[in-house]
Amino acid sequence: MKKELFIIGTLAILLSVGFSGCNQENNKIDSEKDRFIGTWQTSPGYPSLIEFFKDGGLVYGAEGTWDLKDGKLVIIIPSYNLNDTYNYEFSNNDNTLTMTLILNNYSQVWTKQ
Repeated sequence: MKKELFIIGTLAILLSVGFSGCNQENNKIDSEKDRFIGTWQTSPGYPSLIEFFKDGGLVYGAEGTWDLKDGKLVIIIPSYNLNDTYNYEFSNNDNTLTMTLILNNYSQVWTKQ
């Protein structure tokens, strides 16, 4: 009887630890996504705006979607036939976003509005 209780108790502890670890990863991804939310403008000379919405929607001259996959930013805008993947880096207390297109290493710097 004691052996069965020990096994059940050990399994309960292991399952609790396992499930709490899964939730932390989701929170980390959501926290990273929150850094993007809002309107961003490129440097002077390239007056362009991009707006990231919490639901994964995006406006960049046309409507599209965005997501984070494997530590990369993926932007899809069907009307532009655009499906691009970027490396990204935040700076200046998350008020500056540098996006580098993986395809050709082209970078743009965006400032949060």
